[in-house]
This record gives sequence, structure tokens and C-alpha cells, in this order.
Amino acid sequence: MKHMKVAAVLVLAVLLAGCASGAAPAGGGEGSASGAQSVESGGDDAAVGGDCAGDLDADLKPFSSDLVTEPIPDHAVYGDGSEISFTTSLGADLAPGYELLKFVDGTPTSYTGGFWEDAGDGRYTLNLNVFDSDLDGKEGLIEVTAFPEGVTFDGERYEGDNVVLGIYCVTYAVAD
Repeated sequence: MKHMKVAAVLVLAVLLAGCASGAAPAGGGEGSASGAQSVESGGDDAAVGGDCAGDLDADLKPFSSDLVTEPIPDHAVYGDGSEISFTTSLGADLAPGYELLKFVDGTPTSYTGGFWEDAGDGRYTLNLNVFDSDLDGKEGLIEVTAFPEGVTFDGERYEGDNVVLGIYCVTYAVAD
């Protein structure tokens, strides 16, 4: 019975991840903007052996696209009201979304999602409070997506679904 539940969670995670990544931009591959850079873990010893450093599928490994000029810091705190932000070269009025993933037995699983606040000049922020969660102090992932109609990738225009601007490791914290 336990194996059936684990299998069901894995199937759901794969389906949700497939829905979130959208169509691949021309020349960009796998639904992410071309020129993506790997996001390296910071100097935190806990991060080295954590879930973010685990054996993740290629489409869930932390990275930051070249379209992101100021990425989310590694292990940014989410949930205690601290601000998380990123800046993109695409400018304002982008309406980027996010999906938060938590780790269940080492497997990333969809937790929640929403949209970023536009702070102007291509900067987007979140500062949400989580009041009741068993995730306090645990690692998770945040996937940042956007719908950048008319953006150019490798010299070709991309008109389509969404583009993954980056996947970043976060640390969950519960607000007091």
C-alpha cells in the first residue's frame, strides 16, 4: 500500500512538472531560456548534503537563465515574510509566476504557486507568510516562469506558452 502511495505521488509530480514547463523555445531546449547557467550551492554546510544537492531530474536541477540579471540567492528564506526577488532583462509587466516544490522522501513535489509582484524596472518580489507548516527549516525549490511574448532566443522569436526563467533552492520558514 505504501509503495502505491509513493508511486501515485511520483506520477502526480511528473504530471505537474510537465504542465509547468510549457513548450520549449526555439533553440532553447526543454522549456528554458537558452544560455542557462547552473546555480551553485552557497557555502552553507547543510546545503551540501541537502535535498537541493540530491539526485534531481535534469528538468528540476537549480539554474538561472541568462534573461535573469539578478537571480534569487541560493537558500533564500520563503515563508517568514522575508522578501525574495529577482530581476530580469525583459523589463516590467511580465507577470511571472512561480511554483514551490517541497521534498517528500527526497523527491520534489508540488506545494503551491502564484504570481510575483511587479516592483518596476524588471524586478519582481514575494514576501509571503506561512503560518502553519511542517516545512519549517527544510529545503525546497522555486521554479520561476514567464509568458514573454515576442522575446528573442538565439536569434529566433518565441511566441508561445511559458518559459522557465530559473529554478532556485529555497529554505522554508514559518512566520511567528
